Amino acid sequence: MSDGRKRLSGAGYRKNAKIRREKQARELEQTGKIELFFAKPVASSKTEQGEEVVEDLTADICETDVATCSYDTSLATSSTSIARETETSESGPSSSVEFDDPFVQIGVSSDPAEWVLNDCTRDHVAKHGIIQNENLDFTQSRRLYADHSRLLTKHLFEKENFNGEKQKSTYLVYSKSKGVVFCAPCRLFGGKSQLAESGFNDWKNGTARLNEHERSAEHKSCVLSLKSRACTLGRIDESLTKQRSDEIQYWRNVLKRVVAAVKALGTRGLAFRGKDDRFGSTHNGNYMMMFEFLSEFDPFIAEHIARYGSAGKGVTSYLSFTTCEQFIQLMADSVTKQIVKEAKAAKYYSISVDSTPDSSHTDQLAFILRYVKEDGLPVERFLRFIPNPGHKSEQLAEVVFTTLKSYDLDIANCRGQSYDNASNMSGHYRGLQARILERNPLAVYIPCSAHSLNLVGKHAAESCPEACSFFGLLQYLYIFFTASTHRWEILQEHLSSVPNTLAVKRLSDTRWSAREDACRSLNRNWTQVIEALTQIKENTTEAPGTCKEAEGLLNKIQRLETALMSGLWSTILDRFGAVSKKLQSIGIDVGIVGELYESLIQFVRETRDIFPTFEAAAMEKSVVKDYESKRKGVQARKGSATSSKTQAEVAQENFRINTFYVICDNLVAELMRRKTAYDSFFGKFKFITDLSKTEPSAISQHANNLCSSYSKDLEQECFVDECLHFRSYFINYSAEDTSVLAMSRMIRERGLQSIYLNVDIALRMFLCTAATNCSAERSFSTLKRVKNYLRSRMGEERLNSLAVLAIESELTKSLDYDELINSYATQRVRRKPL
Repeated sequence: MSDGRKRLSGAGYRKNAKIRREKQARELEQTGKIELFFAKPVASSKTEQGEEVVEDLTADICETDVATCSYDTSLATSSTSIARETETSESGPSSSVEFDDPFVQIGVSSDPAEWVLNDCTRDHVAKHGIIQNENLDFTQSRRLYADHSRLLTKHLFEKENFNGEKQKSTYLVYSKSKGVVFCAPCRLFGGKSQLAESGFNDWKNGTARLNEHERSAEHKSCVLSLKSRACTLGRIDESLTKQRSDEIQYWRNVLKRVVAAVKALGTRGLAFRGKDDRFGSTHNGNYMMMFEFLSEFDPFIAEHIARYGSAGKGVTSYLSFTTCEQFIQLMADSVTKQIVKEAKAAKYYSISVDSTPDSSHTDQLAFILRYVKEDGLPVERFLRFIPNPGHKSEQLAEVVFTTLKSYDLDIANCRGQSYDNASNMSGHYRGLQARILERNPLAVYIPCSAHSLNLVGKHAAESCPEACSFFGLLQYLYIFFTASTHRWEILQEHLSSVPNTLAVKRLSDTRWSAREDACRSLNRNWTQVIEALTQIKENTTEAPGTCKEAEGLLNKIQRLETALMSGLWSTILDRFGAVSKKLQSIGIDVGIVGELYESLIQFVRETRDIFPTFEAAAMEKSVVKDYESKRKGVQARKGSATSSKTQAEVAQENFRINTFYVICDNLVAELMRRKTAYDSFFGKFKFITDLSKTEPSAISQHANNLCSSYSKDLEQECFVDECLHFRSYFINYSAEDTSVLAMSRMIRERGLQSIYLNVDIALRMFLCTAATNCSAERSFSTLKRVKNYLRSRMGEERLNSLAVLAIESELTKSLDYDELINSYATQRVRRKPL
């Protein structure tokens, strides 16, 4: 059967074959030969004076075959590169070529004497810049003068302006083969001077000759020609280059908005993802919601979302959650690297760790670094959360050492550690602080001053039954009124005359500021609370149990003892709360902690002496005017010294001695005991803050004692002299603030580190010592927001990234957009040019 095709005869096949051969021959004639892309070897000869002359044996091929070359620098092979290979094989090791030269690898020699002066070389230098070869060996540049010989020095590559400023001569290029320097622009664009043709080596008059060359019109014209060559205008691939540049700019603009979205959500600890990742969905999460919001006001992102937003997988949009997650990790790494870089620059640091369970019941250990920045201010930075570190001291110590090693931080530079008062952390023999001291005896342990102050108040509140009963009453009042909306409305009706206030507040076992607020609120709204309880008690429509509860609370709050305790604890907790807030600041140091503790000791001692004042104030607002012991008929024992006293006096004395004095004395004793931990450390540095008040002989003694403690950090001979000199300077400086922090800032602001080097080191070691671990506890708030019950399955790597962005929001906001995008582009091969 015929297949429908016409079969050719033998003559027909031969005719078609002839046509194909003729066509191929014509194409071969029109195609350039491969020799055009390579240069022929050069022949070298020597003159009578022994100088080597290189003759180019080939024509300038790039100028005649520009279209074939297409400005591809990989094809623009220098003719001298093959010549150098030939010379190497013929003349041996003495003329070996350095093939690791980057210019040689891409086809253009780094030696200006070997440049082939064509458009390919000019384009290559214009694109990649001038390599000056200033770090090469200048032994070939030796020139003999009448008196002595001279060599090229690096100073010739730099000139000094008339006003004294130094400027780099970027046009000079050293030729290793000839030992001379060339002016790169003049050599490339046909200059006629010695610097363009044969090279310059008059080192004796180099500066003057180069200044003349720079002022010449020919040099300026060649420099402008080289700069204009670097522009894309006028090039054969101008349209392609502009198209690629526009595409790069387009995608970088998209990524800038991605970075801005990640910054905004990351710094506030908000969730990124939702149930789906489709634009237009109400469940696509905060990340896509931000782009939808932005598209209403930004035409650029609106058009981008319309084109790529719902294109599906396989289409690059850079708006996907994959890109978002990569930027989260990239930004967190950048912030962490910045923290570690600052810590290494500061050298001395202290650590603080504390743990808490997260929403998935995983124990998370917060790791905090404290160090002094270049401006002299101390900062506390969050590094990461460490999951399940264990609660035993040996486990915690291993985690601390491993973490410091992972960030390349030397434990020998640690000068302090601060934790809470738990036995596994603060134990003198087997606690975490003791294990770190075994590795570094200079890592002084400082108990958290804010936590210690809470413990002082807790011990005082549990020192006598009356104090325990008072705080129990505060908590019971809060529970009674908040358990029912009806009772809460009754309380608010009586508080209508005092807007924006709460009469009852909840207590907290850890935050004594909550106890301060609760006590202050009750003391301020005493009458309104009593009226609300009375109304509930007398209301016949209320449940009998509710009325009885209100009656019991009313009887307790109307006691004279309750009124007196309310006034006493309001006064004490008000001062304790103010001091506690100050202790939680980052700028606090151990010296200020000791001063604040001493101020509280004096305050409580003075409060102990004014019992009649508190009693008189309690009598005014209390319904019951007698102490409970008098109402119950407690009699003084016969034959005792108080037998002649009345029953009221006995009751008053019993309350003053067994309750009022016990609370005050317990506060003073606990404050003094805990203050010794701070005084022992601050005593070594205290003489620095008292320089203007201390005699020189005493300063020398204290300085020697400090040097003995830090023998590897402070130079004893210089430190004593620096302290005496700094004393004279500080007296003339007449500063009102004589704190260590003020001294550190003054030295840095005035640039006196080189004069008072050891003094600056001592101040930095003191300021980097943490006095609290409040920064670790503050990070727990971010942990609760970042990993809440809706995000309980979050991985550790993502948790740490989001925590760093939120906790160190100041550093996150300072990240540069272009640097982040460049780092993102270099991580892997991208589908779009960046």
